[in-house]
Amino acid sequence: MGMSTFAARQPKGVPTGGQFAATAHAEPALALARPHLEASATRPWRPYELSENGDGSFNYNEAGAETTLEHREPVTRTEIRRALRCPRSRGRVVDLIAVPGRRSSPRDDIYEVVGPDTGAPLVIRIHDGFHALHVISGNVQVEVQGGFKSIAGRTVIEDGARAGVVVDDDNKYTVETRGSGSARVAMSTESNVDVRATGTGQMYVTGGGRRCTIAAKDGAVVHQDGPEESRLPVERPTIWW
Repeated sequence: MGMSTFAARQPKGVPTGGQFAATAHAEPALALARPHLEASATRPWRPYELSENGDGSFNYNEAGAETTLEHREPVTRTEIRRALRCPRSRGRVVDLIAVPGRRSSPRDDIYEVVGPDTGAPLVIRIHDGFHALHVISGNVQVEVQGGFKSIAGRTVIEDGARAGVVVDDDNKYTVETRGSGSARVAMSTESNVDVRATGTGQMYVTGGGRRCTIAAKDGAVVHQDGPEESRLPVERPTIWW
């Protein structure tokens, strides 16, 4: 299945300038842009470009608007919690790896994510280790780059929150929305992603392959782009997990 263009759109009944439209103000918003030409089956598109500056900071470019982001590499649970709750930050990139000496249960590493109040981006790049993220607020972008081959990682977008999630390579991952939470999910064709949409939020999905699944309940709306024959079926199970 080839990669398809994921163009910005408003849900039915929402006028231009609505929740997912491109805006010039600082409110957190999901970026829904065209894929970069360099995107491949193992690295799905990002709606932004991220490059490292010589001073350790990052340059974040989204639709021509550039922002300088600070960088954090936390190694303990306490440091991770602090790094992922940054309402007063001017924007941040957080790189996550395995936590040394963590206990055996993956439920031990559950973190709340609160992005900058200004709407500046919080980019979370997961390289290794189990990190269950619960997005509460902010302009949050999650990149799953590694670490999930046999045990699935998870990002939950809570009621009222919005987030973008990109899953690279053959990583195994779960993306779930709750209440009015909304998400944009971009998946490689080799990934193993379980998309779960609940409540009244919007779920925007692009990419994915034969190991990816989409389930929806409670009237949740799922949008997909690309040719009809290449889209994933949306299941509405009578018995939920």
